[in-house]
Amino acid sequence: MSMFSDGKGKLKPVWAFVFSVILGALAFLVAGNIASEAAGDHAFRRELIFRALWAVLLLGIFIWLLTVGDHVEEHRIAAQGLPRVKGWLKQFVMGIVLGFVLPALAVAPIYIWGHFRYKVLWTWSFLPNLVAVILTLLVGALAEELMFRGFPFQHLEKGIGTAQAVVVLSLFYALLHLINPAASVWGIANTFLIGVLLTVAYLRTRALWLPWGIHFGWNTTLGLLFGLPVSGIRSFNLWIYTQAYGPQWLTGNLYGVEAAATGTFAILIGILLVSTLPAAKLPQPITQAPAEPAVESLSSIKS
Repeated sequence: MSMFSDGKGKLKPVWAFVFSVILGALAFLVAGNIASEAAGDHAFRRELIFRALWAVLLLGIFIWLLTVGDHVEEHRIAAQGLPRVKGWLKQFVMGIVLGFVLPALAVAPIYIWGHFRYKVLWTWSFLPNLVAVILTLLVGALAEELMFRGFPFQHLEKGIGTAQAVVVLSLFYALLHLINPAASVWGIANTFLIGVLLTVAYLRTRALWLPWGIHFGWNTTLGLLFGLPVSGIRSFNLWIYTQAYGPQWLTGNLYGVEAAATGTFAILIGILLVSTLPAAKLPQPITQAPAEPAVESLSSIKS
C-alpha cells in the first residue's frame, strides 16, 4: 500500500479523480489547440474538431486509467457509464425528449412577456451542414458527460460521498463555462443547476445514456431548432438566427435563457422530473479483472 494505491494495488478513488481531472484538462487544451490550428478562422469547424477530439481523448484516457488504476481488463467503455445493455436506447431517447421539453419551457415565457426577431439562414448547403452540426452537438455532449458524470465523478463519489461529489463536479462544470461568450453570474449559477440535473439523471440510472440524451436534446433544441444561444455560443444556429428581446431576467441577454429566471425554472422542473420518472438502473457488466488461479497449498501435494 502507498499514498496513491490501496492494498490491492489499485488507485485510491480520490487520486483516481485527481489524475483523471488533470489528464482531462490536458486533453481539453490539446484538443482546443489542434482544433484552432486545423480550423483557422472557421468557428464551426473548430467546434466540430475540438469536441470530437476531446471526446476521443477522454475515452482513451479513462480506458487507460481503468486498466492501470482499477485493473479492469474488459467492458471499459461500459465501466465509464455506457453499458450497451437492454434499456440503454430507451433511456437515451427519453433524455432527448426531456432535452426538448425543458428548453421549450424556458423559452415559452418570452412569448408572453417579451418578443423574438428571426433571421432565416437557409441555404442549399443546409442538409450536409445539418449532419455536421448534429454530430458536433452529439460528441460535444458526450465529452462533457464523460468528464463530469463519467470516470471522475464515479471515483470521487467513492472517495468523498455522493452529495459532496455532486457539488464538486457540478461546480467544476459551471466554472468551465466561464470561458464562454457573455458568461454571467446567473448563467454560471444556472449551469451549476444543470450539472446537478444531469448528475441526478446519472445517479437514477447509473449510466450516461439519460444525461447524455438530455444534454444533447437541450443544446440541439436551443441552438439548432430555436436558433438561440447555447451558453453564449451561436455556432449551432444553422437554419435560423433568433434574437430574444425583453428584460435580462427573462431572456438572459447574449448568454441565452441559461442565464435567465426562465432557465432556472426549467432546470428545477427538470430536476423534479428526473428525480421522479420511472428510470431504472441499468444492469452493469462485470468489469473486474479475472481472478488469479489459486496456488495449491503444500499440504495438498502428495509425496
